[in-house]
Amino acid sequence: MRTYAERGAQFDEAFGLVTRACDLALARYRGQRNTAGMNMSIDLWPLLAGIGLFLFGMHQLEDSLTCLAGRSFKRFLKRHTAPPIRGVIAGALSTAALQSSSVVSLIVLAFVATEIVSLAGALAIVFGANLGTTATGWLVATVGFKFDIEAIALPLIAVGGAGVALARRKPALVNSSRLALGFGLMLLALAFMKEGVASVSHLFDPAALSGKPLVVFLVAGMLITAVVQSSSATIMITLSALDAGILTLPAAMAVAIGADLGTTTTSLLGTVAGSASKRRVAAGIILFNVVTDVLAFLLLAHLLTFIKSTLHITDPLFTLVAFHTLFNLLGLAMFLPAITPLSRYLERFFGDADGHLLHFITSKDFSLPASSIENIERETARLLDQVATVNQTTFKLDPARAVHANPRPGSKAHTWSKPEDVDYEGTKELEGAILAHCLELQKVQLSARESVRLNQLIQANRHGIHAAKSIRDTAHDLQQMERSESDAYHSYTRHFRDDVEAFYLRIRDLDPATLEGGTAEMLAPLSKCNADRHRRMHDMIYDEIRSDMLNRLQTSTLLNVNREIYNSNESYIAALGDLLIEHRTTTDADGVTPPHAPEPARA
Repeated sequence: MRTYAERGAQFDEAFGLVTRACDLALARYRGQRNTAGMNMSIDLWPLLAGIGLFLFGMHQLEDSLTCLAGRSFKRFLKRHTAPPIRGVIAGALSTAALQSSSVVSLIVLAFVATEIVSLAGALAIVFGANLGTTATGWLVATVGFKFDIEAIALPLIAVGGAGVALARRKPALVNSSRLALGFGLMLLALAFMKEGVASVSHLFDPAALSGKPLVVFLVAGMLITAVVQSSSATIMITLSALDAGILTLPAAMAVAIGADLGTTTTSLLGTVAGSASKRRVAAGIILFNVVTDVLAFLLLAHLLTFIKSTLHITDPLFTLVAFHTLFNLLGLAMFLPAITPLSRYLERFFGDADGHLLHFITSKDFSLPASSIENIERETARLLDQVATVNQTTFKLDPARAVHANPRPGSKAHTWSKPEDVDYEGTKELEGAILAHCLELQKVQLSARESVRLNQLIQANRHGIHAAKSIRDTAHDLQQMERSESDAYHSYTRHFRDDVEAFYLRIRDLDPATLEGGTAEMLAPLSKCNADRHRRMHDMIYDEIRSDMLNRLQTSTLLNVNREIYNSNESYIAALGDLLIEHRTTTDADGVTPPHAPEPARA
């Protein structure tokens, strides 16, 4: 047999041969690039790397600024929404600071959905955000092209990267470091873009490109923005191409218009699904961008003349960013007076804000309270189905096997084609829509029995959300368990998963017909089974503690997850009791006081 020394020598020899072969191939390739004509010198990687680095840097910048701004930023947006001119200024300033209209738009959409901000105020903010995005162009045209990029970018990256790595226990310092890092990466990305564009600049004849109609460049800008999902990245590429002489100024201006138009693709997707309030805002964004960009394209030559002759801006880079700012200002001048009537029209056009959430509650006609209560029962059944789906998905179970379907005769439960169609936030939105309808119904004259039943359904929804929240609180701990190198700790992922699956299988096997007219005690076997499971798992954890198989942190995590599963199951049982077993009032014929639904127990 060969010795280790012989094997090592043979490996070194083979590795040397491979290395020499690679060197020869690389030298030959380089020689071909230098001699075989222009086509061999195309290298798009610096350009593509620049785009990727720019998007990553912008993401870091957005996240850090959002964390640093926090509650004060949201309060700023909330306060400065009326009149519309204040909303426009707030949107422009916020986007200029955050360097991202998408972050501002997401916050505004959340505010509209919760009715913190009116639709008119939201439209004013997102219209102003369009103007705020032009600040990126001004910043990069000034810093990125007029100064030494590396002299600015590298120190920012060095300081920011060190801060992120070393200041983990100081969130404010970490976010400030991420801010510096993100800005440095964006500038470095611009250097990559300029290098990438320069490497292919000799392949393009500006004179040949100038013969193309401007609409071609507009479409190109729109497609690039739709792919990279960032108009700022498209503007950076355009500035680089303009600086390298690939694009003429009118062509670059057409690309900038297309970049603005490309941002509407995200909003267009938002109109397909989501709440009516979000669709209204998305429709407003699309209308604003389409009208503004069409007008800018038609007036392109006139605006270019105005910038050169009146504003006396002759530098091509500054002319481009001035044009980008100018046509957004024209759009604001047109839409600002129309924000209030436009918001009223959109509210009428898209109907009720809860239409996408409620499937059985279709109107606010309370002339027949009994019928309204029956529809609330059906929506509550949907909510409990959704809670079951969310909880089982958290444990990576197949919810199709154990969702509690058809909880009451005639109340068809909602089913989802895919578990990812359901999430915790959507479940809370559904509960809010149901509760809003219940509160409206409470204003109507109800019988004693109807009033008790309505309060019971409100309680069922509350218990359902508690069941979902308890499981949601375990998600991080479950990930730690699943990734742990400790076999004992990792095994609890399967134990907890099996227990949750067994619980929802029992729910599936319930016969709703046997519960009709029954009492809450009929659900006692479920509670007993849940308590036995909790106790058994509790004892197992303590046995492994005594055997030194778990450390203190793992012990605390397992006990916490076990408790949350217990609380979730108890809340779900309580929700079922409120939904399936109608409580009787003290005025019923038999005079029996209504039983109370089981409260979620505390482990």
